[in-house]
Amino acid sequence: MLPAGSIRQEDFMTRPSIQELQLQIAQLEKTCEEKSAALASAEGSLAQTRAQLDEVMHIYQTTFDLAAIGIAHLTLDGQWLRVNPFLCELLGYGQEELKTKTFQELTYPGDLALDLQLLSELINGKRSSYSIQKRYLTKSGDPLWTQLNVSLVRDVNGSPSYFICIIKNIDARIRAQEQGEQIRARLKAVLDSLSEGVLVYSDKGKLLEANPAAMRLFEYQTQADIRSASDALTNLFEATTLDGQPIPLEDWPVTRLLQGETVSNMEMVVSRRNSGRSWIASVSGALVRHSQLQGPLAVLTFKDITKRLMAETALRVSEQRLRLAFDHIPDMVLIYDTDQRIQYANLAAAYAIGQSDTDLIGQHARNASPGSILNLWRPLIEATLASATLQADDVEFNTAEGVRNLRVTCVPITEGSQTVREIMVLCHDYSERRQAEEKVRQAALHDPLTELPNRALLYEYARHAFAAAKRAGHEVSVLFIDLDRFKPINDVHGHEVGDMVLRQVARRLRRSMRGEDIVFRLGGDEFLALVPHHGEAMAGQKVAQHLMEAMSGPYQVGSMEASLSCSIGISVYPRNGIDVDMLIGHADAAMYIAKQMGRNTIQQYTSSLAERVYMQSLIEEGIKNALKRDEFSLYYQPLVDMSTHQVVSVEALLRWPSNGMGPDRFIHVAETTGLIGRLGEWVFSEACRQHAAWISEGLPAIPIAVNVSPVQFKKKDFAAYLEETMHDHRIGPDGVQIELTETAVMEDIDHAIGMLSRLRDNGIKISLDDFGTGYSSLNYLSRLPLDKIKVDKSFVHRLQEDTASRAIIEAIIAMGRTLDLEIVAEGIESDSTMQYLRRHGCHQAQGYHVCKPVAGKNFANWYREYSSALH
Repeated sequence: MLPAGSIRQEDFMTRPSIQELQLQIAQLEKTCEEKSAALASAEGSLAQTRAQLDEVMHIYQTTFDLAAIGIAHLTLDGQWLRVNPFLCELLGYGQEELKTKTFQELTYPGDLALDLQLLSELINGKRSSYSIQKRYLTKSGDPLWTQLNVSLVRDVNGSPSYFICIIKNIDARIRAQEQGEQIRARLKAVLDSLSEGVLVYSDKGKLLEANPAAMRLFEYQTQADIRSASDALTNLFEATTLDGQPIPLEDWPVTRLLQGETVSNMEMVVSRRNSGRSWIASVSGALVRHSQLQGPLAVLTFKDITKRLMAETALRVSEQRLRLAFDHIPDMVLIYDTDQRIQYANLAAAYAIGQSDTDLIGQHARNASPGSILNLWRPLIEATLASATLQADDVEFNTAEGVRNLRVTCVPITEGSQTVREIMVLCHDYSERRQAEEKVRQAALHDPLTELPNRALLYEYARHAFAAAKRAGHEVSVLFIDLDRFKPINDVHGHEVGDMVLRQVARRLRRSMRGEDIVFRLGGDEFLALVPHHGEAMAGQKVAQHLMEAMSGPYQVGSMEASLSCSIGISVYPRNGIDVDMLIGHADAAMYIAKQMGRNTIQQYTSSLAERVYMQSLIEEGIKNALKRDEFSLYYQPLVDMSTHQVVSVEALLRWPSNGMGPDRFIHVAETTGLIGRLGEWVFSEACRQHAAWISEGLPAIPIAVNVSPVQFKKKDFAAYLEETMHDHRIGPDGVQIELTETAVMEDIDHAIGMLSRLRDNGIKISLDDFGTGYSSLNYLSRLPLDKIKVDKSFVHRLQEDTASRAIIEAIIAMGRTLDLEIVAEGIESDSTMQYLRRHGCHQAQGYHVCKPVAGKNFANWYREYSSALH
């Protein structure tokens, strides 16, 4: 081991010498100098390159900024990356403002789809660039037409980097093109719309253009057909004068026009050689010169005057025939000159005037005798001369046979300048027709049964009566008269007896009127009277009272004697309104209140009555809205067999839960306003739907009885509607029953029998509801095809304390058994009542004692519980 820090000999031997080190240092210094020189050279080249690059960038930026065309770089998602000032000015945006937009935002919507498609093809390598015309939206929102050229720049890896867009403003050019096209289209539309043919020739005589009218006239099929040279026209067409002389080509209108001659209304016959068609043309033309045309154009217009010339010829030929015809027509015909002297009179005129036609020629209108018929049309002749227009009037002429109705027409015969040359007077006697028309008019304005004025004459007379009352400051009462209990007369004794009674009513009404009053028949058993007051405030009431007294006497028709009364409603003009319909409606409303008050009364229309009518209108509107919003619902009350207690059917009862109004009130409004039809249709459809729903829930097919109003039952298509609705819901005839009141059935017994027979033939059961409260006779009841009668609940409620009610019920049950009908008792509220009815032979029970009405959704649970309790 050598001491620490000692140098071994072999170490000393491997170290380089000082000379070697110096040599190495020299070499390193040389290398450094060479590197430094190279670095300096590289820095110089770099500086030169930077200078060149700066110059290129300066040139690029200058070009970008000063280019008179829009230049932009776009990102792949459409953001404006770089935009030059020209593009900013073009679109109306500042540079930084534009960069916040995308090209999609500024592209006209109709051009965006194509632009996006082409950009996609660029990105996918399907094309290297594209050029399109498109519209940009400027900052003001106006579209701007541009020529867009787009290229895609890719990076070193070939991936899409950004788009280069060159955008040229071509808006003025496009607008000019569009304007030019519009002008050309307008000119073409004008030419195409002309009824005259237009041909355009070059200065060499070559046919250039023809409008559709010309193509039709000359039988050209296509535009190519018109390119013929002028020397070929003689091969296609032949031109002659009107007297048949050939016209050489040098005298044709186009040749003369090109030679500087004037062509105006030249008439000639044109014939097409291959078809043989000939027509007469009126030709006019002009030479058209324009700075943009190489030479003048010859423009010719052709009118087909064949029909006109033929008509003129025919007119000359037929003039003599016309005079001959005039002499053989029954109307008077005279012709006057402008001095009002007769130039012609046909035989009918000579006969009516009492002079020969030769004696009449030359007579002046002012020389006619005072009573002459010639004086009737002299004012019309003078008016025709002054206005040069047709004058006509209806006049009356007194003769020994009576008044004659004449229609006088004065026709000016004019020349081309509209100067009147002669006047033709036509006088038609239409007296017989006027008399027949008056008879028809009177028949149209009067009721054929009673011969009273009808509704049409009512409006005419009311306007005059109201106008007179307004001038005098008086009032007019409108009396709406409705007979009480007239329907049973028709039903029991027949319509012939009813018509005879109506005639007696009309006579009594007419006799009871004052001289200035007038009574009308509105229809059926409804009448209306207009009573002018003439300062007497209670005139309407007095006349109404007098009418009621006159109506109350017995009516004798053969051996039959009938008694009638009437209910009268009164409204007053102008106190209750000024419109005829409004006053009739008010009087009708007052009459309706009189009916409700027990009939045989007079009711004056008042503000309180108006309030009742207003409330009814609110209910009416509420019903309409409830139907739209489906606010109505049906509750179901079961009917049970009194012996077995089994549920045999249910009655559908209409409710309006959201309103809370009782059905008696809103159903009455629905019937009086005509809404009962829609409401009844909803009820029947909903009942069918509920029946199907219960079956799907596992219940047996329990029949649902639906109440039908008299208004519904009157409709001729009522049975067809029921059958169609049941078919739509797939309900069998045993699933639905119909309940009708005596009133509905007895209004038209023949209709009722036919309708009910059809329903029963289809398997639908019929119940007569509220029996005992109506006016049906046993004779009619025995004829009706019924299945059930329902004893009205008013008798059932009084059963325990009213012997009369018990007697009526027992009689109804006995009658029902005799007619083989099922008897149903309504309104049973106690077990004692039910037991009494069961003992006396009533078949079915309905009422709170059995079950209160149940909502459709809850009935299934009730039925299951009830059936379970029975077992």
